[in-house]
Amino acid sequence: MYAVVPGPYPIQRVVIATCAKHAYRIASSDFISGARDMPQTDAWIAVSSLIKGLQEAGELYSRFMSYHNEDSYGAGNYLREQCEIAVIALETFRRDFDRSLPKEAANRIDSFLGSRLARAAKDASTAQRGARGALVGLAAVEAEITYILHGRQEQIRARSERAFLLLQRTLAVDGDVQRRWKEAHKGGEVACERLGSLVLLSQGIYAFKVDAIGARTDLVFSEPPDESLLFRSVEGLVLTEWKVADAANAIARFKEARIQADLYKVGPLAGLELTGYRYLVVVSQKALPHTSIPADETSTSGITYRHVNIVVEPEVPSRAAKK
Repeated sequence: MYAVVPGPYPIQRVVIATCAKHAYRIASSDFISGARDMPQTDAWIAVSSLIKGLQEAGELYSRFMSYHNEDSYGAGNYLREQCEIAVIALETFRRDFDRSLPKEAANRIDSFLGSRLARAAKDASTAQRGARGALVGLAAVEAEITYILHGRQEQIRARSERAFLLLQRTLAVDGDVQRRWKEAHKGGEVACERLGSLVLLSQGIYAFKVDAIGARTDLVFSEPPDESLLFRSVEGLVLTEWKVADAANAIARFKEARIQADLYKVGPLAGLELTGYRYLVVVSQKALPHTSIPADETSTSGITYRHVNIVVEPEVPSRAAKK
């Protein structure tokens, strides 16, 4: 008896095979039909979930065989077939995200795909032996790639958050910096985004915006960035959209920034770009009311839009408390 249960992601389904008192949780996936329509992060979550589901199935199968050393239902060969699907999904992921994968991750995947363990999953004659070998290899490569992708993305995000925190605190204590930002605020969003990009760059983050055709544009020179220079000099890239506003029009300005950010169409640079977050920044003279700053939003494609208010003349908390 088989029951099809929707998985947590639209391209995944989990098939639960029940035989007597033993259940085999076998993961299958429509991912192999192509992942180009989803962000790299979501695509890897799908592949990772598929592999982890197969790990659980392998453990259940092993327990069953330890009690009853006979595979009357051909579960071992079925498990091998599902491992083949996982290998194909991994090949598809590697191909579709060739430009955006960190070199280390790409090399690890290539190493596995060229191994006997991966070939065993596609060899019907290996049956149970192929399933066992493939499961070990798939589990190992899944752990490696998850670590590489998660670690790099979190590092870029943390550096970006640190840059905005640094900017806001500097404005609170450094009069010279505050004067420059007051002038920039009067000059408009272009002046603000140029100054802001320097703060982000001081933390190793190259901030860019989107032009009318959806391509990356430098915030200082208003031209496409030199990709070779970026690979040599920065820790990460972050999409930002800057606006100048006050309490009366802040919500509208945040919406404008979101619309512009959504124009982004260029594929992310290999391993450098923060793919799961985009920053919508509104610069105001005084702090905006909380009701004027939208909560962070996550799109259907898994991208989180952070709403950031940079205050040019922030009130020091101790002063604000005295009022």
